[in-house]
Amino acid sequence: MSDTAKGAQKAPKAVIEHVVEPVEGGAHASSAETGSRASAAGADGTTRPETFHEATFGFFRELGRRMWEHADAHPHATLYGIMGFVLAVLILVIGLWDTIVIAVFVGVGVVIGQMRDGDNAAVNFIRRLFDK
Repeated sequence: MSDTAKGAQKAPKAVIEHVVEPVEGGAHASSAETGSRASAAGADGTTRPETFHEATFGFFRELGRRMWEHADAHPHATLYGIMGFVLAVLILVIGLWDTIVIAVFVGVGVVIGQMRDGDNAAVNFIRRLFDK
């Protein structure tokens, strides 16, 4: 038989209580906060906790805003970081040599596109490499 059957007491279960504190409607609240608080108000005027949906999208909205601020402040670091990520994924997914072949074809396409645009910067760079 188990210990509980012999008269031993069970351990109490943990209970999480959620206390809703009333929100004061002041002039310092922004219109977005007021709108979400107003939608969270019950029929009796008391506020209910923010829904999971609102909290989740609020988190991602704030995260996205901060990421764009960082990208605006550091455009080159962001660009090269994304390029490095894409290159790493390509190498891991399709392999090193396939990635190199894709890079060569992209480079040739850029050179041909620049020649068609009348910009010979890439061609001049290649000539300088081989003229030495």
